[in-house]
Amino acid sequence: MDEFDQLLIKTIDRTLKYTLGDRNTLIIYDYLEKSGCPVQEIPLKLDLFSAKLRDLLGTSRGQILGAPTILEDTIIEALAQELGLTPEKGVVFRDRIRRMKERYDSQRSKESKAQKL
Repeated sequence: MDEFDQLLIKTIDRTLKYTLGDRNTLIIYDYLEKSGCPVQEIPLKLDLFSAKLRDLLGTSRGQILGAPTILEDTIIEALAQELGLTPEKGVVFRDRIRRMKERYDSQRSKESKAQKL
């Protein structure tokens, strides 16, 4: 697991705990684990993570309308801030994260080359 993936997991953890509390975060992690998406594999299974958030927090009776999207947006914004990047715009969580990773990797590569000079 690379540095970006570790930061993504930390950001998801902080965001879930801050917005939903420790107990609910553990419930989500347990649900993800049982659904084939353990926390450490979230960076590899972004679509499944997003789908399972929607299963848990979706739009059926008694659930908060738009909660999964709000959480994903919050994760994107927090991760961008952590990385010193502008948050990615778009609809699909997976695509936004992947574009941020590409930008982060490119930035790190440029920094590495500059240090060698």
